[in-house]
Amino acid sequence: MADLGYYKMHALIIDDFENFRGTLNKMLMDLGIGNVDSAASGEEALRFCKARSYDLILCDNNLGKGKSGQQVLEELRSTVNPCSDSLFILVSAESSKSIIMAAYDYEPDAYLAKPITPKALDQRLSRLIEQRVELKSVLAAQKSGDPAAAIAACKDLIAKGSRYTNACQKILAQLYLDNNEIAQAEAIYRSVLDVRELEWAQLGMVRTKLAQNDLLGAQQWLENILQSSPLCMKAYDLQAEVFKQQNDLEGLQNILSKATELSPLSILRQQALGDVAQQNNDLVTATNALKRAVKLGEHSCFDKASVHSLFAQSTIDLFSIDKELAKPMVRDAISCINSLEDNFGKSNLRKVESLLLESQLQVCNGDQRRAQEALASAQSALGATKDDSALDVQIEMVRALRLLGKTDEAQQQLTDLLQRYAGSEDKLQKLDVLLDEPRSEKNKLMVAEINKKGISLYNAKDFSAAADAFKTALQKLPNHIGLRLNYVQAMIDKLRLKFDKSVNEKVLQTLTKTNAIISQQHPQYQRFRQLNDVYTGLARANEKDKRG
Repeated sequence: MADLGYYKMHALIIDDFENFRGTLNKMLMDLGIGNVDSAASGEEALRFCKARSYDLILCDNNLGKGKSGQQVLEELRSTVNPCSDSLFILVSAESSKSIIMAAYDYEPDAYLAKPITPKALDQRLSRLIEQRVELKSVLAAQKSGDPAAAIAACKDLIAKGSRYTNACQKILAQLYLDNNEIAQAEAIYRSVLDVRELEWAQLGMVRTKLAQNDLLGAQQWLENILQSSPLCMKAYDLQAEVFKQQNDLEGLQNILSKATELSPLSILRQQALGDVAQQNNDLVTATNALKRAVKLGEHSCFDKASVHSLFAQSTIDLFSIDKELAKPMVRDAISCINSLEDNFGKSNLRKVESLLLESQLQVCNGDQRRAQEALASAQSALGATKDDSALDVQIEMVRALRLLGKTDEAQQQLTDLLQRYAGSEDKLQKLDVLLDEPRSEKNKLMVAEINKKGISLYNAKDFSAAADAFKTALQKLPNHIGLRLNYVQAMIDKLRLKFDKSVNEKVLQTLTKTNAIISQQHPQYQRFRQLNDVYTGLARANEKDKRG
């Protein structure tokens, strides 16, 4: 066996149990590894990894309080640091599917189950380091940012018949993709697949099809992958990318729901599911996914203030249509918002945002006194600012005033904002979310086009397509009464054809939300009442049919 240079290596052991750190230390020293450091927590380990480069990291997944091993791996792989390409072996005594699948998302170089024997560790390390030694020239070129040299080194190793030819082909194809040399990448993937159906090459074919904007081709490859490998999470991520490019938010939500069921500990997928479900007005799914994302965000480098705010807003929106479902979420949302500044840093606008969200959540919690106090504090902190960067917070102010029953004050604030930004198309687009008729030219045009398309589909009795058209516009203009009622009308006609539970829930939620935002003086109030009566009649008839 070639000299693997163990004596030159610097290793880091991460485990919260001193005895296990000592056991692993002895194993590594017995193998001849010259320098071994130890860390008792994820936070301590990351400090070490910022200070120096390690050849090898052995990390337990369960590190007690603080970051988990998975979160250490995520941070090392996704941020700039001296250890971003270190060999990383994740160690765990746990064998649950969710933990293993979450860990593999960020591709540890190996996964070892406790108890670890010296022989098992030696065998695993030997294979990993032999490959590193063989690919040294390729890895060095990649690290120095020289793709041409990395490509040349890969070709050289493949030509020499390296035992790691597959690894070289995988790297080479990715280098071609990164360099937008799509045909060369596709040729490699096809040559590999002609010999053996390797998952990485199949996924590579999906990426080439996406790069060529061949969505049908990408979809066909994805169907093949998921049929043979239903736990391939990267295939779900690429399927999500296909739906994004098709602007199919329903499809995107469905695939993210499947992915999060299979791998529930993935914070990025939970965040994405919460976001798209909120856009689809599926507030139950959105609130649950965002709640999980906030919990998974504790100690994670992927935690974001916007996700915490969206969780609070989603809880408020859910309360407006189903108080019983929202109630268990309200306290969590209040706690989440109260710690916003502690988690993401202090700023005046963040403080105002958190107070406004807390004010609305306290209304949901039935505590009017605290709701009023939080609103007053927010108004005091915001003052009479005319700073353009405060627009999002000012929009939240209008929402809070409305929820607290201060409708005249809310309308005055909205009128002032519309006057201030009358000549700013991008600002008017933001303000349109508060209006029942858009002011921006872009959204006026969108509403006209969507209504024309939706009504045409409705008249052709394609009620599903008509409803989808109206729903697309509602994602940007949630308070547009006309669009809401057009959507409800199309969905009611779907119910007439077949009383589907999912369609029924969507109609009921939309009518409930519409009832909360429409006034009796609105020109379409009578139409709203009529549609509500039609729906009620359908629901009663369905219940009667079920009974007998």
